[in-house]
Amino acid sequence: MGSSKMAAAAATVWLVLGSGAFAQQGTAADREACTPDAFRLCGRYIPDADAVATCLRNSGPRLSPGCYAVFYPPRAEASPRYARRRYVRPRDEDDED
Repeated sequence: MGSSKMAAAAATVWLVLGSGAFAQQGTAADREACTPDAFRLCGRYIPDADAVATCLRNSGPRLSPGCYAVFYPPRAEASPRYARRRYVRPRDEDDED
């Protein structure tokens, strides 16, 4: 691919990922992380920004680590919740108050 075609394709992806649904969530760094994946995995959906974002989201484990973190950010470790139960001894029939 010639350099002018590559520049045009990059500009198209930048505009596509910079608009629509993807831009609502993404920063410039997010778009930069996902641009190669958009070409590699979702090129057939360009210039439809919503379709590219859906394709990237559905690509899951095939995404590069940087782009995967954009669509599937790591969750903060939540501390496990334990129910505190109080033991109440059953009353015997022989026990009187």
